[in-house]
Amino acid sequence: MSQSNSAAGVRSGKIQWVPLESSPEAMNRVIYRLGVEDSVGFSDVLGLDEELLTMVAQPVNALVFLFPLTDKFEEDRKQEATSSSNSVSPKVWFMQQTIGNACGTMAIFHAMANNQQNLPISGEMAAFFERTKDMTPEERAANLEKDNAVAEAHKEGAAEGQTAAPKPGEDVNHHYAAFACIDGHLYELDGRLPAPINHGPSVDVLKDGARVIRQRIQSFADDSLAFSVISLGPSCDDDDY
Repeated sequence: MSQSNSAAGVRSGKIQWVPLESSPEAMNRVIYRLGVEDSVGFSDVLGLDEELLTMVAQPVNALVFLFPLTDKFEEDRKQEATSSSNSVSPKVWFMQQTIGNACGTMAIFHAMANNQQNLPISGEMAAFFERTKDMTPEERAANLEKDNAVAEAHKEGAAEGQTAAPKPGEDVNHHYAAFACIDGHLYELDGRLPAPINHGPSVDVLKDGARVIRQRIQSFADDSLAFSVISLGPSCDDDDY
């Protein structure tokens, strides 16, 4: 499994976490420790063609996309995020990323926060969402920096990985973004960007998110690069977290 890196673009001299492995097991450990009921969870998406998408447990609430960081890809997405045509609904929950290597947990929070009406969230995660509901994306980031419960859950999730975890701040060159349908539109949510990216009208995050992710992958010229997609929906694992 790939490890993620979110150090680039994060304020220098700030907190650094151990990267979270791109696996449902690691992500589920984080959300269950923070109070999400185990009737929902993250699962691997085995492929992005129509036949393989039918195998994904429904309903899908969000997608998490792991991709390699390149200067061109980041610049292209920043231009999309800052475009005058990028209209963002006030119903979108968004948080800036200021903690290095926190992108896995950032994607989890973006996926969960934008589905609060659909998912059984309680405990520390529900408390964080309640505490930060009226905050700006920057204020939420500052609040996360001081949240020991989330930091410990992330640490446990990072220890769950099948590969040896890198040291905090180590450059591993991959990053996470979440996709969710909010207020009738599909959004790409990445705290390293200045704003969410509106990908147009949608009520089907699996179908339309897969379409956008396919386009994202095709924009890379190197076929050897590693990508992965994970869905948030009904739990497919009876393991005790």
